Amino acid sequence: MKFSFLCSQIYGDTEHYRTQKSWPVPPARYRPAIGERSTDFALDQAALAEELGFDMVSVSEHHYWPSLPSPNPAVLAAALTQRTSRVRIGWMGPLVSIANPVRIAEEAAMLDQLSHGRLELLLLRGTPNEFVSYNVNPAETRGRTQEATELIVKALTEPQPFGWQGRYYQYPTISLWPGVSQQPRPPIYGSGNSPESVRYAAARGYKIGISFYPAQLTAKLVQSYQDACAEAGRTTTAADVLYRAHVTVAEIERDAKALASRYYGEGGLGQAAALMGRGATVASELRPPTELGTDADGKKAGAAGFALGKLDFAGTPESVVEQLTEFASISGVGLLDLGFSGGGLTEAERDRSLRLFGEEVLPKLRHLGAPDEEYADAH
Repeated sequence: MKFSFLCSQIYGDTEHYRTQKSWPVPPARYRPAIGERSTDFALDQAALAEELGFDMVSVSEHHYWPSLPSPNPAVLAAALTQRTSRVRIGWMGPLVSIANPVRIAEEAAMLDQLSHGRLELLLLRGTPNEFVSYNVNPAETRGRTQEATELIVKALTEPQPFGWQGRYYQYPTISLWPGVSQQPRPPIYGSGNSPESVRYAAARGYKIGISFYPAQLTAKLVQSYQDACAEAGRTTTAADVLYRAHVTVAEIERDAKALASRYYGEGGLGQAAALMGRGATVASELRPPTELGTDADGKKAGAAGFALGKLDFAGTPESVVEQLTEFASISGVGLLDLGFSGGGLTEAERDRSLRLFGEEVLPKLRHLGAPDEEYADAH
């Protein structure tokens, strides 16, 4: 099993998450001193994750939202290239349906250069509120995502200048500088959150990223991916499937339950509701997804987007080891992308949770998904 730390850059004011229950969040609520401290703390935590043995540090794009205030995560990823030296840098990912794909390719190449070949790239479609943010027609976003993905990959790998005339994007000349450090390109992930996206990624040889599904639904998506890759004549490993979730760890069960109960804060629930369906607020009685599909397609209506409102992995180090062992055995996932920063938690609580995980949970899960001899050779 491999592990990634989600560097969320969350706005670190616990009071904010007790009072703010709508999206978008008014800029008037922003305090520069808190924002600057929040970013400093996020970078410190990413460096700590590397020390603790994590394999990757990831960043994610969201708009108008203090829970993940990184509208251009490439900027945060660039800072991470200078604060770390070993971990992979996961841009997970740019929302390609609402952005300029050539600019994304250029930024990806720069990040690969800055990190000396440590970049991994998950190209995503986004959620309904993101489409509203940039005034993109939701009905076009799947087509935009697929065309943009093809254009980005070509720009990263094509050795000669070329033109592009597609349905959504037209460029007379594309000639990427700087080039990428990894050849032929950095590892590419596609969304694994729907059967359609899984088939699309598998057909093109990409890895996949899945977020916040229960183990049984995750297992269905993983099996679909493995089957599609087998049909294409390619073998896969568990590490080709990334799974994003949130986790909190405490020394005793009582403290872990207390952390879980206020992980997101009251405002987190309200903001989660604002992200459902077509961006409209729904009841705060949130529940896990019960069918395969995406927020963008309205198939998770009533479910907790971004896992907000439901913390799947929480407890003492021993119980979290048990929870993740069971999840891995059911799902077949081999790369866990984990967030430790909930708006209802203090810096000290988030720091302690990360340290406990890195010191007492991560080492006990390394063997999952790998033969014993492979694990022994690696350690």
